[in-house]
Amino acid sequence: MKNQLPFYSLEPSNIGGLVIEDIPEDISYATMPHQDDHYLVMILTEGFGTMELEGEVFHCTAPAMMVIKPLQVHFAHEVHEAKGWIVSTAPFLIPDTLAVAFQSLQIKQQYAPLHDAGDLIQMLITLQAAFNTTACPARYKPAIMKGLSDALFHRILPEFECILENGAPNIRQAAAITRQFMQLLQQENAAQTPAFFAQQMHITPAHLNDCVRETTGYPLTYWRQYAMLNAAKRLLYYTDKPVKTIAWELGYEDHTYFSRLFRKLTGDTPGNFRSKFHE
Repeated sequence: MKNQLPFYSLEPSNIGGLVIEDIPEDISYATMPHQDDHYLVMILTEGFGTMELEGEVFHCTAPAMMVIKPLQVHFAHEVHEAKGWIVSTAPFLIPDTLAVAFQSLQIKQQYAPLHDAGDLIQMLITLQAAFNTTACPARYKPAIMKGLSDALFHRILPEFECILENGAPNIRQAAAITRQFMQLLQQENAAQTPAFFAQQMHITPAHLNDCVRETTGYPLTYWRQYAMLNAAKRLLYYTDKPVKTIAWELGYEDHTYFSRLFRKLTGDTPGNFRSKFHE
């Protein structure tokens, strides 16, 4: 089925991997089932419409927000006088804490009504203005977009954390442990062992792994590799540091092993990944 569906990739640009645009008046291109290789965050400020995501139908009424994860099949049934924004972003630009919250969401939880979104709307207006400006020198634009998008993503995070915290008690406990693990993963080296993280949290590695798998559907190993890859991609994208230095900063003394692992997990060498975003 995947190969029969339209598939859309977020092309690198001079501000790489991030696009913000108005919800278009003509949505004919989005009325057929399709998949993306990136995250979509849709913020509806006016109007209403009907979306289908992985077979689940959502009747969306402004103000509201919806997140679509990479490779999820989705399309619009109808849209009426809709206004708002669509933020498309490469996975490595999503903060890890938000990524694990997104991954933890069940399909029915990926739609969130908004009750007090004035500040969120102002952030989106500012981000779009920065995205479209030609006044800023190109060499500074990635750093500006990173700062603004990070602020936006961290503003979005509590909206979905609230949804997760209203889940079943056993899921809430597992989600709390998972969030603590993800926070540690950002503070510590991703190359640390599962036993190291479990010891910091005063639980067993098996219990930690069970909680992470229950919350996200993926084991500890996946998230350690995910954190390493995202950290590596951010350093390759936002800095000019040599690959050897990046490998060392991420806890890999053998930079050739790091490069082989990066290529195995992404299909690209670190150098090729960097060049795609700096052409």
